[in-house]
Parts: sequence; C-alpha cells; structure tokens
Amino acid sequence: MTTPPAEEGPPRVRTRLSVLFFTVLVDLVGFGIVLPLLPLYADGFGATGATVGLLVTSYSVAQLFMAPLWGRLSDRYGRKPIILLGLLGSGVAYLVFAWSRSLTWLFASRILAGVGGSTVPVAEAYIADVTPPERRAGNMGLIGAAFGLGFIIGPATGGVMAGVSFEAPGYVAAALCFANALLAWLLLPETLPPALRSGSRRPSFRYTLQGLGQAFRSPALRQVLVLYFLFTVAFAVIQPTLSLFGASRFGLDDRSVGYLFAFLGLISAIVQGGLVRALVPRFGEVRLVRYSGIPFVAGLILLGLSPSIPVLLLAIALLAIGYGGALPPVLGLVSRVSPPELQGGILGVGQSVGSMARIVGPALAGLAFDISVAVPYLLGASIAALATILAAGMRVGFGLEEGR
Repeated sequence: MTTPPAEEGPPRVRTRLSVLFFTVLVDLVGFGIVLPLLPLYADGFGATGATVGLLVTSYSVAQLFMAPLWGRLSDRYGRKPIILLGLLGSGVAYLVFAWSRSLTWLFASRILAGVGGSTVPVAEAYIADVTPPERRAGNMGLIGAAFGLGFIIGPATGGVMAGVSFEAPGYVAAALCFANALLAWLLLPETLPPALRSGSRRPSFRYTLQGLGQAFRSPALRQVLVLYFLFTVAFAVIQPTLSLFGASRFGLDDRSVGYLFAFLGLISAIVQGGLVRALVPRFGEVRLVRYSGIPFVAGLILLGLSPSIPVLLLAIALLAIGYGGALPPVLGLVSRVSPPELQGGILGVGQSVGSMARIVGPALAGLAFDISVAVPYLLGASIAALATILAAGMRVGFGLEEGR
C-alpha cells in the first residue's frame, strides 16, 4: 500500500478546505435553483406522480454508474481536473433544462446533470487527502453544509427567477457553474501528489466494478453502506413529493415551496457544518449515527401528518437534524476504511450506493404519493426506523474504541 503524505499544517488545510467548500457550494446553488421547480415543471407537461418520481430518479441513475468511474479517474489523474469536468457538465445540463419544452428534454437535462454532479466523491476524496482520519467525519460535514446552504440560496433564487421567465432559472444555474469552473481552475489547488496516483491501469468500467467488489469484501464497510442506503432512501422520499405535498395540502406556490427547501437547507447546514464537527469527538461516529435516527424518524412521521404550516416546519427541522447528523459520520467511516490510493474509487462506490438509494426512494415515493399525499413520509419513517435499529446493534469494525 502506498504511504499517505504527511499531514499538512492546519492553516494550509483550512485554506484548501475553504476553497473546496466554496466550489461545492456554488455548484449546489445551481442544483438548488432547479430541483424544487422540477416537479412543478413536469406537472405542467402532464406528468403523473410516478413520472415525476422517475424524473428525479434519472439523475441518480446517471450517478450510479458515473460516481465510481469519476472517483477512480481522480485517483489516477488528480482531484482538480475531475472537479472541473463535473462543473462544466453541470453547466451544460442546466442549459438543456432552460431549453426544455417537453418531458423528454427534462429527462435529458437530469441525466446530464447526474453525470456532472457525480463528482461529489472526488470532493470527499479531496477532504480525505488533507485530513487525518479522526477529523474526517467533521470535515465531511462541510460537503453537507454546502448542500444545506445550496438549498437556502438556490431555491430562493429559483423561485424569484421562475417569476421572470421559464428559462431564467436554468440560465442562472448554468452561468454559476461556468463561472465556478473558472474560479476553481484559478484557485483550487491539487491535493493528490503524483506518488499517490494509481499506476498505469486505465480506470475503465471493468476496473470500477473490480473496485466495487473489493469494497464489499470488507464487513465493516458493508455495515456502514447498508445504513447509508437506508437513511438515504428514507430522506429521498421528499425530493419528488415535497413540492406537490405543499401545493396539495397547504396551497403553496413555487416561491413558497422554494422557501421550504431553503429552511431545510438552513437547518442541515447548521447541523453538518457546525454541530457534527463538535459532536463527533465527544460521541464518536457510530454513536452519533445511532442518536440521529430518532429525530429522523420523528420528522418524517410528523411531516406526513402535519395539519398546519408551523407543524410542517417543525417536521422539516427534525428531519434535517436527523439526516444531517447521520450523513457525515457515515461518510467519515467509509473514508477511514479506504486505502489512500483508492479513496476516490471507494468513496465513489459509496456515492453509487447513495445513488441507488435515490433511485429507489423517489420511485417508491412517486408511487406512494398517488395513493395518498402522506404515504411517502410514513414509508420513509419506517425505513429510517429500520436503519436506526440496525445502527443500535452495530458492532464496530473500524479500528475505533468499542461502543463508538
């Protein structure tokens, strides 16, 4: 196994993480501009709940195949060039969204966005390159915080732009991605030295599948990936349904639904960017995953049964606290069991597991929504409860103290 580089000084690490955080944030602002509008645009083209579920799912299908490949490419060629390619691909996808005049074009835009957005594990590998193992869970929370802030700024911006024209949200998202690619090219330093880049083998799909098999031979990794899958399925039920739920039960318009996503993002950013970094040293990754399941389940149940806007906001806050508390420790555990020269590839496998969950979750939610507007959230609560029970019985195999 290749020896990892020596730990860099804290100021230099903070600078690199700050630049990476800003790069991911701006990319996710573009994502947040489009996502809340997607079900409503599809509904305008005559889509059913099941079709909306498939539309959201198509993004994750692309990620399922691309995330491990991007991760392995980053292990060979470095993190920076792959991040730049992802930003450029996302920009093209949002242009297609702006030009969409049918469900076919909406599907095309989501598939392209899935390809461009599959570089999240590369950003996670970037963090692992410059962070010692015991700090990774906290720093992985930076990615979640960027997601959260993206859902604050993006949906609010999308709601305003939707009032300007049909095309405006897509154009703004595309412009952000292209500008972000330029800034990342100028400001984002490479973190993977040539000595750590995997040998001469070309990272093909076959090689990626071999990496997938290697990852699943680890019992500890299988445990944590199962939890990641279940929690992500449970959370993914809101993606194709929350906009329709708000419109159906409370009569919310495009802008109001955007504010709901922004509120979800605000709580998530606070939890992942701040609380998790403070709680992991005290409780450890495994315990924090266990404890986070309680507000996760409660939030989904309350969301499905919410009779008023204040109760709906409380439910969303609990959901954001639960998922935000569980995700960074899970990603930190995945990174801790990954060899340094395979960080990108194995984190890509983790992203594929998450993508599979985001295929299953929205598809189930779309079908469940056609039964009743509350059913997707009660179904998600049942899945999150199962994950919480499994986490409660988890035995540590990560080289950590028992019980953590």
